[in-house]
Amino acid sequence: MKKRLQTRQDRILTLANAISISRIVLTIPLILTLEKISQGYTDKLWQAFTIIILIILSDYLDGYVARKAKEITYFGKLIDPVADKICMMVVAIYLIIIYKLPFLVFFIMLALRDTFLVIIGIYLIFFQEEVFESNLSGKWFIFICSIMMCLFMFKDVLFIKESILWGMYIVSVILFFISSFNYFKRYMNYFNVLSK
Repeated sequence: MKKRLQTRQDRILTLANAISISRIVLTIPLILTLEKISQGYTDKLWQAFTIIILIILSDYLDGYVARKAKEITYFGKLIDPVADKICMMVVAIYLIIIYKLPFLVFFIMLALRDTFLVIIGIYLIFFQEEVFESNLSGKWFIFICSIMMCLFMFKDVLFIKESILWGMYIVSVILFFISSFNYFKRYMNYFNVLSK
């Protein structure tokens, strides 16, 4: 059996992975800024917006660097979606404070699904030496959901209508179920083949 951390794909300390980890680190100033905004410091909205832009840019940059520098690793494939989810959860918690039940339900669904996906991902890496990347519907969900959350956060600055906000919320929920179905189907197919 091959020892771990032996191949190029097993590396952890790469520039691309550092960028992914920096996205998690950026949640700390984001949390502090969102806390100030929830206390009524609306002048902090632009600071939060800047941090979110940096988080989004780092999401695109880590993948670009990984491909260009040939640094696509098992750890990178795992930490990239985990970093995305951590950032999303931070914003979702803030939105729970403001909008209560709709985002509480959204947060619970997302937390349950992503905990399952992370556990499966870790199992596949360490016991099957297999890593699945995000599927297309999952990427669309992250993209649309990020826009939806930003619109809710900055609705007063952007003068967004309530109908648009809740329309984006519904689209995000639909994409959540589609991507969840696709993830579960892919893993079920994989384990069915494995058991034969």
